[in-house]
Amino acid sequence: MKITKYQKDNIVKRITESKTFKNAPTSIALLQYLYSATEKGIHLKESVVDIEFFKSKNVGDRSNPRVRVNVHNLRKKITQFYDTEGADDIWRLQIDKGQYQVSFHKIERSKSILKTLNWPTLIPYALLLVFVIISIKLSIPKSKPKMWKPFLSEDSGTHLYIGDHFGVTGTTITKNNGWTRDFSINSTNDFYNFIDKNPNLRDSIRPANYSYSTRMAALSSQKLQSFFQDYNKTFSIRFSTQTSASEIKEGNAIYVGPSKNDNQFLYFFNEANPYFEISNTTLKLHNHPKFKDSIYNLNSYNITHEYAVVSKYKSGNTEHFVFFSQHDIGVSATLEYFTNKDSIQKFYDTYLKNNTFFTAIFEVKGQDRTNTSLKLNKVISF
Repeated sequence: MKITKYQKDNIVKRITESKTFKNAPTSIALLQYLYSATEKGIHLKESVVDIEFFKSKNVGDRSNPRVRVNVHNLRKKITQFYDTEGADDIWRLQIDKGQYQVSFHKIERSKSILKTLNWPTLIPYALLLVFVIISIKLSIPKSKPKMWKPFLSEDSGTHLYIGDHFGVTGTTITKNNGWTRDFSINSTNDFYNFIDKNPNLRDSIRPANYSYSTRMAALSSQKLQSFFQDYNKTFSIRFSTQTSASEIKEGNAIYVGPSKNDNQFLYFFNEANPYFEISNTTLKLHNHPKFKDSIYNLNSYNITHEYAVVSKYKSGNTEHFVFFSQHDIGVSATLEYFTNKDSIQKFYDTYLKNNTFFTAIFEVKGQDRTNTSLKLNKVISF
């Protein structure tokens, strides 16, 4: 029997109006917020709760323990309620540890046979059975998601390419020596073409010995490393400004980063995609039999709202999985989506029934480089 929305509303109301919650206004408000957000299908996580419920204005690299502490207290209150006033309730509200979504489950009443069992005698056998089940489960290889299968295969190498930025060293605007980023100069060739047009700068600036990348690089590497580790697979890390096209062809490739750095994956993306083309900071959809031609401006100057492009395509004898966005939030949000087993399966079942490759466009919103909203705009498979 499935619980109805009316039943859920009554359960929440009964809890918030109980004696257990009588002197806990924060827990009442937090429960009502988490329940409402869950029903709306909002992907709840610590940063989202901190921004939307606690109205935090400063969500940075360090997490705010306030969310975990208050949700922990809320769980204790819910347990206390079901230990007392709600002890006879069949349907019970629950917030799993480490999660923020509200769920409901039905309590099955104990059957009389359970009372007659000799538990002291059965416990050793039960523990042995648990041990055997765990051993069998651990010995069975995990099924690789179809979308990622080539990248997780044992017979092919996978390389992660970080979208870094080419830099120039020399006299800066402050007249001191330093490192400068110019989005029109993305390689050594670009630099020397610039010098040919501006010979007066020949002795004052030169190509930098090192490039620049945002914290997106560390977060993406960590997310992918955790995902690959589940399948006992590893990958190497390289930087886009220090990689040639021939090196990219060596194995399966994952790219994370911007498109405005004029990286070499733009060429591979345009070559492999039959309906999409990225030129400068513009994504063009054209010549599709069902969708009208469209243009997406990827160069968002608003770091709290941008487009992100995710594409998986064939490149020679290898495959590429690329994550483009101009700011950190787009890459971080889409990479989190495509390393989540549930969302991967749902995406595959919905859009890739008869195809292997695709290009997807997402709209991402966030704050302080942390994504709070991810909306799928369009998917074209091929």
